[in-house]
Amino acid sequence: MESLFVRDWLRTDVVTINPELRIERVWELMEHKRVRHLPVVKNDQLVGIVTDRDLKRALFPAPPAFPGWREGKPQPSGSPGDLPAEAIMTKGVYTTKPDEPLLNPARRMLNEKIGAVPVVDDTGRLVGILTETDLLKALVFLLEWRKPVAARST
Repeated sequence: MESLFVRDWLRTDVVTINPELRIERVWELMEHKRVRHLPVVKNDQLVGIVTDRDLKRALFPAPPAFPGWREGKPQPSGSPGDLPAEAIMTKGVYTTKPDEPLLNPARRMLNEKIGAVPVVDDTGRLVGILTETDLLKALVFLLEWRKPVAARST
């Protein structure tokens, strides 16, 4: 079997937001679209990503004994719902390209506990997203492909 590539498993129907969108609206959008990761795009360029964890951390900050700023993210101040997405987004996001072997982002997602990886072209324009669910689909495909022919028909 040939190598699997990101282009074969990414989702191209990506819901994106702009950095100025208020966190309250970001939460509503995630709930409505049933997504956990929203790439943040400005002037056609990926500038960050907001995850459901980022939102929970901003809306329900941990007490001082358990800092709410993990992974180098400062605790936002002010009314959480009124803050812009850029206040809580992860910047310097790990990205991948469509022609990358699927194993590379899958390994990094596993090792760094990343739930989704934006897929960008050579100019940095977002062309898709690769999620944990997409990797599970690839795994199911591989397991089905490896089944003996008699077992595939059942």
